Amino acid sequence: MRAVPKSLRLTNQARLVEQLLRRGVATRAELAKAGGMSQPTAGKIIDELSTAGVVEELTGSNEVSRGRPTVGRPGKQLRLSQSPARLVIVEIGVERTRLSAVPAALPEDERWDVEFRTPSSESAWRQRLRQHAASLSIRRPWGVMVSVPGLVDETNGKILLCPNLHWCERADLVSVFNDLFRAPVRLIQENRALALAEVGTRASASDFLLVDFGEGVGGSIVVNQRPQEGSVPAAGEIGHTPISGNLRKCGCGNQGCLETLVAEPWLVRSLAEATGDDSKTFADVCRAALGPDLPQFLMTALEAAAGCIAGILNVCGLKRVVLTGHIRELGPRATDYLVAAIRRSSMWSRFDSVEVELAQRRRARGLTIAGIQRVIMPTDWADK
Repeated sequence: MRAVPKSLRLTNQARLVEQLLRRGVATRAELAKAGGMSQPTAGKIIDELSTAGVVEELTGSNEVSRGRPTVGRPGKQLRLSQSPARLVIVEIGVERTRLSAVPAALPEDERWDVEFRTPSSESAWRQRLRQHAASLSIRRPWGVMVSVPGLVDETNGKILLCPNLHWCERADLVSVFNDLFRAPVRLIQENRALALAEVGTRASASDFLLVDFGEGVGGSIVVNQRPQEGSVPAAGEIGHTPISGNLRKCGCGNQGCLETLVAEPWLVRSLAEATGDDSKTFADVCRAALGPDLPQFLMTALEAAAGCIAGILNVCGLKRVVLTGHIRELGPRATDYLVAAIRRSSMWSRFDSVEVELAQRRRARGLTIAGIQRVIMPTDWADK
């Protein structure tokens, strides 16, 4: 029997795991056919993945019926293992930091094991991280996936610019998490994690642009079910597009960025300026958006956002947009206004429909997918 080169074995292994990631459950024969390999080759790799705890067989009451008639004895169905926890996923946000220990199987909902408010200094954040990380139920994780805001050099594990959380630019996050968990650490830009989750939720969906509205505004372009990367780590920074006539100074150092109009804290500031009341909160912004007429500052912000989004659609040849974040909390009047403005400014709407949908943030799911793709797939489980 000829030895299979390691590179080919890893390629075949990645194909099989990717198929399970997309399908949820499948038999050995189905995986072999979809992966374009013989059943003996696929079977050997599946045995290795099963021994390592990456995949598991469904048995008894866990068996999933997909409504297809079968002839003879049906093949055992496989899925990504639902226990024990294998990965640590982390969200570092401007307002809060969240951690979970998760298995290889994708989480069905957005639940986190521990959460704490993100401090304004690295030293305070490190202290709180150590306290909370100790409560995670995981031993020897395979990897740690960390979602971070800003301009992120994912290849070298560095945050180049983080306008809303500047201490992250100086922090060696890879070393921090490696010291805690003694496992490979991967940084992923927060909007790419959200985009991966949408890919995992809609396996057959078309290419799309995801835009997230929160403490800042960012996006990710997905083509052929992969978030796109440019030659420099600045993809998706739609929030730092300058808007004519906007004189506000942004945390990035520039003036007039889109996010100084439509990001959550800036919407609150706009309402405070319009009413002369500095005690306003985002809840007040949402209430104002439910009135008979949208406030002028909100229409201005939404028009600016729509113009930037439509510009990306026009340049990249996309016809689908997924919106996540606080834009959903503004209510139907505001979201309908934004959707109409996007379609009005998109060239393709002259020929066919431009799809715009609102979605929940699924960052935990996206980070788990990133862990599968960046830690589990490249590992040679035959050597484990």
